[in-house]
Amino acid sequence: MGHKADKSFFDEKRHWSKRKDKILECYLPPYLAKIAHLKAPILIVDAFAGPGKFGDGEPGSPLIICQSVKKALSKGLSVPVSALCIEDDRELFSQLSRLIGKFPFAEARHGKFGDYIQQIQEKAKDHSVFLYVDPFTVEGLDWGRMDCVFQHLSISHMSIEILMNFNAVSFVRRGLASLKLAIPELNLETEDAEEIDAPLVTPPSIEGLNKVVGGNWWQNILERASSFPEKVQDMTNGVCEQLRKRFKEVRQHAIIALPQHVVPKYYLIFGSRHPDALILMNEEMVKSLRTLADLARPKDPTLFEMRPVELVPDIEKLPQIILKHASQPTERGTVILNVIREYFGRFSRKEIRGCIEQLLKNNQLRSETGKITINDQVKIFAAT
Repeated sequence: MGHKADKSFFDEKRHWSKRKDKILECYLPPYLAKIAHLKAPILIVDAFAGPGKFGDGEPGSPLIICQSVKKALSKGLSVPVSALCIEDDRELFSQLSRLIGKFPFAEARHGKFGDYIQQIQEKAKDHSVFLYVDPFTVEGLDWGRMDCVFQHLSISHMSIEILMNFNAVSFVRRGLASLKLAIPELNLETEDAEEIDAPLVTPPSIEGLNKVVGGNWWQNILERASSFPEKVQDMTNGVCEQLRKRFKEVRQHAIIALPQHVVPKYYLIFGSRHPDALILMNEEMVKSLRTLADLARPKDPTLFEMRPVELVPDIEKLPQIILKHASQPTERGTVILNVIREYFGRFSRKEIRGCIEQLLKNNQLRSETGKITINDQVKIFAAT
């Protein structure tokens, strides 16, 4: 199954899981409003749905999706929306079916994500599709079959987006086992100990892991003389490169259990063909990072910022970043987009726009209109 074998995982929602689902919850309303302008029906897929609600009453992703769709439809969304929630475990599926049965636009289906790829692929021909792919580990992922959906980005104008939880830690540990390489001992100072995968009684097959990420490219990464955290990051970068074969805009966001950890629990990887979607998702990733930063806030006030820049980006460096991207006359909207691409999840659109305005006031930037108040279509450039 795609979830932790011990179903106690769903007894209580962890704080890091709340961060992950908050990103989904906050992204869906603007996504639905914007994508409706394409005039195509929308399909939202929850590929590893779980029971829909945690034992403590906290909503899971299926309930978050259904509540978001219900609210959008109640506000007069101009296109129909359907939600497909897939769960392989029979007990969890039973709970899921009862929970989302009250939403007429939602359908709970029993089975594996891959069992429904053909159905999703058919829908992608004339629907806008949003895939939420959140397995507990890498189990259940089949890159080749998912790519059957992704390929529509090349052969049609339909919108396809993916928000995927990639458990790079799990993949690296499994990969090392399959290659008969040393698996590092758990380091409680750098990673979360709560839900490390069950002991690998039999090593995963190399062929099975090839299937998960679409090739054997991962083997070179794990065979390098690099640290465990480096392997985890390099694996995630590799998955992003795989997605870039189909999606124009691909970015990653690390979900960390505790601020001091250097090994994320997993990465949320986002893919879309449209830059507007990247800008929308960036706003939610910025909020997520600030939530983590708040956990590391000192109890007593300090004169200087004591938290690392990985948690609290240095806003003082933003002017130089903007000036670099405006070294030649460039539309303001493109400058903002390029800063977001380089520093995804670090600075909000409002912060970048505000900094550009201040640079114009200080005559460090100039606009082609000569004005300070401009729109995104006006070109700006560094003053000489």
